[in-house]
Amino acid sequence: MNWFKIRKAVAGHIMSKQDVITHILKKLDSKQDRPFQIAMDELKNDGVIETKEDGVTLLLTQKGAERL
Repeated sequence: MNWFKIRKAVAGHIMSKQDVITHILKKLDSKQDRPFQIAMDELKNDGVIETKEDGVTLLLTQKGAERL
């Protein structure tokens, strides 16, 4: 969410697959994989973000934009 906040994102803003890989996945170690997945699931279940068809690209929802 901080990535979206830094960029002053609004609802509909996309975090591309490349952004996710560069800014999140490359920085995780094996111990962080599970907690990261749990956090992502919580954000999706809360309606803050949506995952696009590729399963990696993230879309900031209106609810997510309001939380920033």
